[in-house]
Amino acid sequence: MRWLRRLREEIEVRLTTRRDPELQRILHSAGPYTMVGKRRLLNACLAVAEVERIGIAGALVECGVWRGGCAAAMAAESERRSAARALWLFDSFEGLPQPTVEDGTSAREWMNDRERHCIAELRDVERLLFEEFRIARERVHIRTGWFADTIPVSAAEIGPIAVLRLDADWYDSTRTCLEHLYPLVSDGGIVIIDDYGYWEGCRRATDEFLRTLPPVELTAIDGSGVFFRKTKPCAA
Repeated sequence: MRWLRRLREEIEVRLTTRRDPELQRILHSAGPYTMVGKRRLLNACLAVAEVERIGIAGALVECGVWRGGCAAAMAAESERRSAARALWLFDSFEGLPQPTVEDGTSAREWMNDRERHCIAELRDVERLLFEEFRIARERVHIRTGWFADTIPVSAAEIGPIAVLRLDADWYDSTRTCLEHLYPLVSDGGIVIIDDYGYWEGCRRATDEFLRTLPPVELTAIDGSGVFFRKTKPCAA
């Protein structure tokens, strides 16, 4: 039951953060502005904390922003650790593109019923980042449009990536993000795939791409999200 799962997540997050009131505050403030749930929101913050701990170079990048809650939490976690990394955000702010045959019938049926729920406004994201969380504007780079149009041309500007978080939903969107942005992820950087366990197309695109790489270990966050660390290729 969904209510029971949410209760368990709430308890788990509280236990994990009980000695970190500032992290509790970040999660509480960002929660209403994201659909990822408490466990995946916490995971995004912990990924930022981990790259800070071991000194991985690069920006924080999120593809699929919605109302900005997860992005704000990641930026705040970086800032409180005195890192203040660049934050790159990609979203159409027009909802989702149409799924393709690789995404399966369930995705197309869902779009018919729920597409309007995925639409958010850029001004709401900016208000959350710059007014509520007080993230410095010079740190934030927002690219508006479909991933196929924005990501290929922006990749050259980003530089190294420490945390890459994909909330891309569909097959084509996920492949575009991975093909253009994964090469920028620093060795030891963390990649988060939000929809791996939920949408068929996302999982298929991720699996196909990962088969072209040295083996990585996928770790489940919950029933939907997974993450992995980029590893160096083995010497020949």
